[in-house]
Amino acid sequence: MSSNFNQVPVFKDGLAQPVFPFTDGTTGDSYDPETSAVVRYCVYVESDYDADGDGMPDLVKAMVQVPRSAAEGNYKAATVFEARPYCSGVNADGYEHMEEVESDERDPFDLSSLYRKAEHQAPASYMSALEASMQADPADWYFDYSGNQGVKYYENLDNFDYYLVRGYAVVVSSGFGSLGSDGFEYVGSSYERDAFKAVVEWLHGDRIAYTDRSRTTGIRADWSNGKVAMTGRSYAGTMPFAVAVTGVPGLETIVPVAGISDWYSFLNQQGAQRYWPKEMLMSFLSYFCTSRYGDPALSDEDKKALDDFHRQLGLEQLKSGFDYSDFWKEGNYTLQADNIKCSALIVHGLHDENVSTKQFEMMLKSFEQAGRNVKLVLHQGPHITPTMPNKGYGILIDGQFYDDVVNRWISHYLYGQDNGAESMPAVLVQSNLDQDVWYKADSWDTGKTMLLECCSEGAGTINTDWSAAGITQDNFDEKMCTVSGCMNRRYMTKPLESAVTMQGTVRVGFTAALAGGNTETGFDAENVNDADKLSFALGSASGRQDDLKLTVLLCDIADEPFDAIKTNDPERNVVPEKLVVKSGIPLGEGLSNVDLRKFDTKCEAWNVITRAYIDLCNPESGYAPETSAASVTLKEGEAHDYHVYLNPARYTVAEGHRIAVIIGTEDPVNCLIHKVYEVALDDASVTACIPVTDDAEPVSLYYAE
Repeated sequence: MSSNFNQVPVFKDGLAQPVFPFTDGTTGDSYDPETSAVVRYCVYVESDYDADGDGMPDLVKAMVQVPRSAAEGNYKAATVFEARPYCSGVNADGYEHMEEVESDERDPFDLSSLYRKAEHQAPASYMSALEASMQADPADWYFDYSGNQGVKYYENLDNFDYYLVRGYAVVVSSGFGSLGSDGFEYVGSSYERDAFKAVVEWLHGDRIAYTDRSRTTGIRADWSNGKVAMTGRSYAGTMPFAVAVTGVPGLETIVPVAGISDWYSFLNQQGAQRYWPKEMLMSFLSYFCTSRYGDPALSDEDKKALDDFHRQLGLEQLKSGFDYSDFWKEGNYTLQADNIKCSALIVHGLHDENVSTKQFEMMLKSFEQAGRNVKLVLHQGPHITPTMPNKGYGILIDGQFYDDVVNRWISHYLYGQDNGAESMPAVLVQSNLDQDVWYKADSWDTGKTMLLECCSEGAGTINTDWSAAGITQDNFDEKMCTVSGCMNRRYMTKPLESAVTMQGTVRVGFTAALAGGNTETGFDAENVNDADKLSFALGSASGRQDDLKLTVLLCDIADEPFDAIKTNDPERNVVPEKLVVKSGIPLGEGLSNVDLRKFDTKCEAWNVITRAYIDLCNPESGYAPETSAASVTLKEGEAHDYHVYLNPARYTVAEGHRIAVIIGTEDPVNCLIHKVYEVALDDASVTACIPVTDDAEPVSLYYAE
């Protein structure tokens, strides 16, 4: 092989430097394995399971990119691993598919059969990584997927080029149920998780993989130093935590970005729906990620099994409606926190309404429970990674490039660099008042609280009449913040004499009672967001009263408009940005720079700090997801005490502004099932316990029209 590829990792101030040449892998037929500076090939890792019952362990496809120097044996490379079920193709017709099959009668599917075991195989021979790359077909990682035309897969191929030119290997896998792999995409299960755990074990030298699906020739990660960091955003930020709670050897650290800690709390909140209506069934996400449907070799029997599985998955979820049950236990990774052996650098956006901020807090508590080193980086953005190569922009993290922050962290854990990574602040959080200011704290838990108590002695009734309230998806937050109406009651402090900074989970308490609604007709449920029939059945299939939603907001209210970072779309998923420096973030030689941007602001006299939902039928529900298992049958006029845990926030309310606690009924943005009901609220019962950074005296709340 060429002697031009003899680089070894170089570190400066503890950061891996971009000294490795780069060759693009998205060149299709023009890709030349003989000359590529990055060795690319796919492997098929043997799992522990035999879901299809053919007597052989199911295979998990992984796509490998390694600096050629490591493949040629000049050094052992550490690995950045992204476990992302989307990456080998998605079925973009998810909504249409759910409606097409909403009345299907499928054969029962035994979900436990997925965990069937098979004897491990022994390869007849082995091939080196370099040899495998010579016979690799670029169509294995760069192809059109029929379920999402116009997108090339693996569509995350370039997301980690920053690390390739610094000597890291990059591995991506979409796991079970995806194109090239066996099995089923069983969202949130240990079965799903273990596919990615198997890839880590292969990288650590503890598991067999093959060069192709024939299982003839084995392949080892002969270039690997056995150390792995898992990272990625959203689903790809979830699987690192899922794998971490197994304690698998080789996983040294994780950098989860907007990851899920508990699948129940992702879709639901204290017995109520919190996610977007048409995506409330796990079977929707499972179908969306099952790119195995695009395998031309898929038999009719295999396709039927996939269809039966998705139907069964939906039916299993329906049994508990919006309440917690055994269905959710495997996806509650926090229950296995004691197994964690690695460190974590947790990243999340404070305006993320896709994966709620509660998820980062539960993940943080899990690492603290396990006694592992964990750091928290919180920015003011939505559901993003602080550097988005695929969208061509990024933001600064306390004046640093995001990938440099991650580089320092993983260089310490994967290459042993003594670079101060472990001593970075426990909490690094971007100010809501000035984006250039980042606060540092030794702990997320402040140990201090401000108590708000309502001094008004009245009472009132709120209902779900969107029309009378003038409520739409576009104006819900504004209406809730600016006026008390038939759908909400507002409780506000007087103007603050000094600024207040809150940090953590706010708990709002109140006493409420069902005041009206036809229990005989299921509160006249209406499918206002045109969801499929199976999803809509979530509100009734459990056979119990369910999802009589209350929405609780904590807001910043002022007499004059003020600038605030906020989402600008009805789904609350987009925070606009503005350009700071064109091509202002360098990724490394041979790679395109990305734009440096800041978040744009909007000037209004109100801002929603944080929100949460609770089901009136779940008065015993608390912070832990499992407390949402118990529900009651409501009787008109029978009062219950509620404690609502709002999504964690770090926010400074300026001097002269008011803090508002707002209690409403249905939020049309997150409303699968519109129901007709009334709720009586006792004003004097309303309290809010706010974690704050400085000592604070109790403050009075007053009902406000």
